[in-house]
Amino acid sequence: MIRPVIGMSMVRREDDRQLAGLGRFVEDVTHPGQLYAIFVRSTQAHAELIAVDTSSAASAPGVVQVLTGKDLSEIGALKPQWALATALTAGRPVLAREKVRHVGEPVAVVIAESEAQAIDAVAQVVVSYKALPSVLDQDEAMLATAPQIHDHIQSNHSGSFTRGTDDVDEILAKAHFVHTIELVNQRLVPSPLEGRAINARIDPLDGRLEIYVGHQLPHLFRRSVSEVLGVEENQIRVISPDVGGGFGAKMHFYPEDMVVAYAAITLKRPVKWSERRLEGRYATSHGRDHKTTITVGADVDGRIQALKLHSRANLGAYMSSMGGGVPTINVALFVLGTYNIPAAWVKIDCIYTNTTPTDAYRGAGRPEASYMIERTIDLLAREMGLDPFEVRARNLIEPKALPMRQVTGANLDSGDYQRVLSRAQQILKESDPVECPKGWLRGEGISFYTETCGVGPGELQSLVGFDRGGYESARVVIGSDASVTVLSGAHSHGQGHKTVFAQIAADALGIEFEKINVIQGDTDRVPQGVGTFNSRSIPVGGTAVREACDRLREKMRLIACSILRISVDALIEQDGGFGVVGEDRSISISEVCREAWIGHKSRQAGIGLEETEFFHPRAMSAPYGAHIVRVDVDPRTGEICLRDYIAVDDCGTVINPLLARGQVHGGVAQGLGQALFEDGTSDEFGFLPEDLPLPRFDHMPRLNTEHVEIPTWTNPLGAKGLGEAGTIAAPSALVNAVQDALWPIGVRNLEMPLTPERVLSAIDSAEVSK
Repeated sequence: MIRPVIGMSMVRREDDRQLAGLGRFVEDVTHPGQLYAIFVRSTQAHAELIAVDTSSAASAPGVVQVLTGKDLSEIGALKPQWALATALTAGRPVLAREKVRHVGEPVAVVIAESEAQAIDAVAQVVVSYKALPSVLDQDEAMLATAPQIHDHIQSNHSGSFTRGTDDVDEILAKAHFVHTIELVNQRLVPSPLEGRAINARIDPLDGRLEIYVGHQLPHLFRRSVSEVLGVEENQIRVISPDVGGGFGAKMHFYPEDMVVAYAAITLKRPVKWSERRLEGRYATSHGRDHKTTITVGADVDGRIQALKLHSRANLGAYMSSMGGGVPTINVALFVLGTYNIPAAWVKIDCIYTNTTPTDAYRGAGRPEASYMIERTIDLLAREMGLDPFEVRARNLIEPKALPMRQVTGANLDSGDYQRVLSRAQQILKESDPVECPKGWLRGEGISFYTETCGVGPGELQSLVGFDRGGYESARVVIGSDASVTVLSGAHSHGQGHKTVFAQIAADALGIEFEKINVIQGDTDRVPQGVGTFNSRSIPVGGTAVREACDRLREKMRLIACSILRISVDALIEQDGGFGVVGEDRSISISEVCREAWIGHKSRQAGIGLEETEFFHPRAMSAPYGAHIVRVDVDPRTGEICLRDYIAVDDCGTVINPLLARGQVHGGVAQGLGQALFEDGTSDEFGFLPEDLPLPRFDHMPRLNTEHVEIPTWTNPLGAKGLGEAGTIAAPSALVNAVQDALWPIGVRNLEMPLTPERVLSAIDSAEVSK
């Protein structure tokens, strides 16, 4: 009896191996003759490079090679893979040449027999700088007096992106209530458990370039190496083994990757580099860093009539891989959330500064957009003396209006927003909170988020300068013993693909879950693919698996008919095989699979059971949800205590409820981390704080999660995507809750992170203004 598998809470296959310490990461890979790379990094935010003296380091014990920017002059700067046509781009040099433009920029690399020898030799590299004025803030960078970071980009302004309607000012002028808000979405610094790492060599067996790298997009990594270093793709094998967390930061292409691959080619020896935690803070692209001004107008009942938004995005010193599209497309299109706002005008300015480049990270633009609209609607309601929950309900798009294209250009596919909001409110009402401590203040806040998932379709991507595919690949092979191998172009870095893709295949094929193996992360075994980001694994990668399996199931039916010598109309499907209508004859799936690879009785169906699908969606799905936080705030100390967190999400078809719940939990932890602790703002010299706090498990509140399943029509699985839900929803939900607690004592605005110092400062400012 084959169990139904889609919708089952199955434990992750991956966990036993990981929990037993048997995971294999790049750091675990060491080849004979292994060399180690350590980078010399800029200590200046902005300076001319006068000289890089490597003579002492080059003669240090164990040192094999020292490279500077001059040595790599034939390698061009890394180009962004998502840049608007009108954007002025500044690619990232693999090693700085005439200038350094942010602290931590790689200036030279030392390659030695041991890592310790490389570290010692790095200390002997002498870099002479001529300091230049620097600018770290995007608003200051646009001033006429600001230092020029790139000679060809005036005012450090990469470009503007605008969306919306032309009647916003006129509508705002006539609105019953108008309110203007200033928001900051602070800079975040990635901190995955495993830092970035790469180990490249020329394979002694076939002479090809073999690269182990912890990466979310192995196939695009191969393409980038090919394009930058001029090595043909079929001469490159990229293997991404276990990946200790990515969250977007490991889908970009970095200078260190290209330098290590280049060194391995030229030295003809394996070269490994593993990022140190401190250097990763400067070398790995950051996230967020938006400053936003929003004006909103509403009628007497709080129904929004128009919204005007101007955001200034900090690109950092260079335009990173997706650095041009994330702050523009991914923000501007989605700032209206799930609300029916008839008029809107959005402008995003992208500005270079002397900071680490920013890029896609933990939601990639959608958290910024959600924060903008959810803080706006909350503050609008409070300023009007209305209930924030009720104002949201009045502005939500009705189910009958879906699918809908908003005035900013976002397409929302399906859903019942009011139903999800009502369910979240019901859970809140039925909850039994602990008593609020004496002297503390209680608050409840909500965020009603949406995002779009899947990246595709490619035709639209080309219009916005997105130089990556929107499809995903799946190759499914059923062996003669009915064992199944699924080879997917998606690549897990903690999502549980080996479990959920096997569930999808088992459901489609009628073959036991335990007989299905999933392979990812090796470009020799999976020749083509796109990879994992934008919550696309299930809607796109999972659908590719489903489509390939559906065709194989149909072929199995034809083979069964050939063996049983019946027409398709006479075939009935049974558990574990096929039968004949009205007869006591049947054949097992195992017998069908064996015959498929022999071909004695099934010539018409063709030899074998093997299918490849490149699923290319025609539209993106738009999951959504209501997240509610209950907090207590001590106005004497600024301490915030999280009491309850309620999440009701519609991600369409849920393949594995256990994993879906875990995805929400992880995302919520990330989102709460941004709201409470994290801040990647550097000091005046461009250096980050020594201690970058992160949330711990004991910071997490009680989580109550549910799913409302309204399948999307954008893919046959009906799945909408989920991975980024919590990190999008949680920041605004928490800040709105704290705002609710402090509103009665006059606090009118708060900015993340809500450290005790900031909370106390907001309270003090409110008391002064009374």
